[in-house]
Amino acid sequence: MDKAKHFKKIMDKSDSSRVIILTAHYQIVGNVYDCEECNKDSCVNLTNARVCNVKDSYEGVCENDSYYDWLHVNMDSVVAFSFI
Repeated sequence: MDKAKHFKKIMDKSDSSRVIILTAHYQIVGNVYDCEECNKDSCVNLTNARVCNVKDSYEGVCENDSYYDWLHVNMDSVVAFSFI
């Protein structure tokens, strides 16, 4: 099972499409755009996404966060995620 399918399976069990994703450098919070054709090749699409430097998020202040209507995330760069 590829990472995108595994992600979708966990999303279905959590009954939520709101997710927090951690990469080596960023914390990303957004809503998963649930689209089989769009979320493929180990990628997932988010809407209303906020991106913050992971160091800032651990300190509790995201001074330089960025907002995106659409954000395409490669699951190969994901360190951890949780549905919220």
